[in-house]
Amino acid sequence: MLLNYLRIAYRTLFRNKSFSFINIFGLAVGTTAFLLILQYVKYEQSYESYNPNADNIFRITLDRYKGSEYVVTDCETHAPIAAIIKEKFPEVKDFVRMFHNDGLQTIKAGEKKFLEEGSYYADPSAFNMFSLHVLRGDASTALSNPMTAVITETLARKYFGRTDVTGETLDIDHELFHITAVIADIPSNTHLKFVILLSHSSLLKNGWYKEDDWNGNNEYTYLLMEPGTDVMTFSKKLSDLSLQLKDKLDGDRYTPEEMKSIHLYSHKTYEPEVNGSAKTVYFLLVIAVFIIVIAWVNYVNLATARAIERAREVGIRKVMGSVKSQLIFQFLAETVLVNVLAGILAFGFLLLLIPSFRNLTGQPLLLNFTDLSFWYLFGGLTLTGALLAGIYPAFVLSSFQPVAVLKGKFRSSSHGQLLRRGLVVLQFGTTLVLLISMVTVYLQIKHMRTADLGMNIDQVLIIRAPLLDGPESQYTTTFDTFKKEVANNPEVKILARSTSVPGLDLHELSSTQIVRHGQDRNRSYEYYYYGIDANFIPTMNMTLVAGRNFSDDMPNTDMVIINEEAVHRLGFANAAAAVGEKLSFHTSGSRNPSVIIGVTKNFYQRSPKEKHIPMLFQYLQGTNFFALRLTTAHLRETLDKVTTTYGKVFSGATLSYFFMDEKFNRQYVADTRFGEVIASFSGLAVFIACLGLFGLSSYTIVQRTKEIGIRKVLGASVIQIVQLLSQDFARVILLATVVALPAAWWAMTSWLSNYEVRVQLNPWMFVAPSAAILLIALITVSFQTMKTALSNPTDSLKQE
Repeated sequence: MLLNYLRIAYRTLFRNKSFSFINIFGLAVGTTAFLLILQYVKYEQSYESYNPNADNIFRITLDRYKGSEYVVTDCETHAPIAAIIKEKFPEVKDFVRMFHNDGLQTIKAGEKKFLEEGSYYADPSAFNMFSLHVLRGDASTALSNPMTAVITETLARKYFGRTDVTGETLDIDHELFHITAVIADIPSNTHLKFVILLSHSSLLKNGWYKEDDWNGNNEYTYLLMEPGTDVMTFSKKLSDLSLQLKDKLDGDRYTPEEMKSIHLYSHKTYEPEVNGSAKTVYFLLVIAVFIIVIAWVNYVNLATARAIERAREVGIRKVMGSVKSQLIFQFLAETVLVNVLAGILAFGFLLLLIPSFRNLTGQPLLLNFTDLSFWYLFGGLTLTGALLAGIYPAFVLSSFQPVAVLKGKFRSSSHGQLLRRGLVVLQFGTTLVLLISMVTVYLQIKHMRTADLGMNIDQVLIIRAPLLDGPESQYTTTFDTFKKEVANNPEVKILARSTSVPGLDLHELSSTQIVRHGQDRNRSYEYYYYGIDANFIPTMNMTLVAGRNFSDDMPNTDMVIINEEAVHRLGFANAAAAVGEKLSFHTSGSRNPSVIIGVTKNFYQRSPKEKHIPMLFQYLQGTNFFALRLTTAHLRETLDKVTTTYGKVFSGATLSYFFMDEKFNRQYVADTRFGEVIASFSGLAVFIACLGLFGLSSYTIVQRTKEIGIRKVLGASVIQIVQLLSQDFARVILLATVVALPAAWWAMTSWLSNYEVRVQLNPWMFVAPSAAILLIALITVSFQTMKTALSNPTDSLKQE
């Protein structure tokens, strides 16, 4: 019986090739888009899944307060707190502290020299906490002793060409570390990516800090909890502990967060990397649902529209003895066959498009055909589509009364027409929401790229200063030599030295807490700072709104320059009022107060997605970066000359450089990719919706062919006929627009709330996509309408 149903279904599809093609191709495209987006969503939600302990790991964060006012939450905590928490709370099984080495490290392996990032100082318990797979060495002792290192398999092959490298030595920023273990590479779907682990005890040996140091919070702290520990209950315990430590914390409070939630939900200061966004993931998931629903709606619309044509078939089958259940199974078999064929076509599309989609999203997405969950999803989607898209048409078609049908008295019901119009409203409403989203995302990205950054980042070459051996005087002399050599190049407008530059992550900056001199230390805020020379502000084209710059011709000791945000935080009436005032440093009780000599206009250390941060500049103490403002001509030749000079002055050092605008613009990569994904799938949604509209309009016109012929005989013009046949569809599209606009406004308002600097929603952002979707729909309908309106009316009047 089933085979007979499928055979009849195949014949039916073959007889109506154009409609079958529209259904199968539309469903295939919708299924492909849905599965592609789901692969991305699945990857984003898979962070930390490699670690079997992930469900029981909390990260401790620090809520910062100024008095009773909440300021910000840091991911990094104080070194002593981990041991205190483990001692006080029995549900804590173990802890790991991770101290991040900011920026690039110079690493020598024998005669080879490399620049690497991604190294952490870690406690020995890191192996168990993060389920690290050891390839060489002993996990129980690998990080137990000072000056020991664990490297990944890839790094071992890069440095030594093999993995059996335990016992080898690495020179890391002029410190010797002995390799005690080699581990498998860390997967990409984790928020904590590293290539080197250094023993935490090395920090103590070198005197870089003490175990009981409460002055700085520089450690990522992870706790391995007993299974079933409730995060809210534990949060209350940490809050109570924070009150007990209020003399050390100055009112700040520790809070826990589940490690598996970090990637999508944590956007605190000092994150190890830029995390994903749950809003973005779920927005894309909604898009996936929209697209597959649009494809299913196409099928329902075309199936119910063809009801009149198939009514005679149903009447004959019922007269021949078919019962309603048999007819339902027959029409469901057609739907299943269509969905299976669409699924096979979608599978081919997936194989072709997954590499391009991988490049589009920047994620290492793979189709794992050995993963049963993929086949469950694939099969489930096909079956769900068959049932959802097939149930209603099957019941409609099987419900026809054979006597009325065979007498020719059957007519399409108003209920069916209303349903089809409602489904078209749903299709084009969701499509319009996607188009408005695409426009908004594009304009937001453009707005951020063109926002006033408070400086000019174009044509600025940043060179990382090398680590040099020898006394401080020789160090300074060598840098001065490089500066003078480069200054002789006419293509270099100006050169500056600094300890940091705009565009770097906050964890690569130093921070301190300061107050106005004489004020209570409990009123202090956290300020980010770095050292600069007198050329830095003009090199960056920053603007001094009050006071003066540093000068190489006068003393700069105990003098600082702050930005406008710092002026506001410190409570000064304006920038001019701040000049000449003194600041006290919270963490350096013996330090002399510093005098504010100038105030710069606010600038973005990171992207305009984030708020301005309070900044403080001190006169140069050490050099980490050279900033060179270049002319726009001969960039390649200028870079070659600078590279030659660098190699001559810093003999043996590895050159590391970047252009500031390129570095800064990398912050927009995730947003740009999101915009491209939205644009791609919005285009697909429009295509699928128009494909269905084309099929529906074509069938409607076929049903009204004789009417068109009569109207032409009676004198109707082609334009009048096109207007007549298009106006019903135009009304439906306009209704879809009315429904979609409020939904689009709400969705985009919610999405834009993620940005500190954001484009203002205005009417044309909604009107233009609405006009576009109406125009596209009318063109789609008019194509078939014009063809019929231009035909000879006698041909249509001859038809039965």
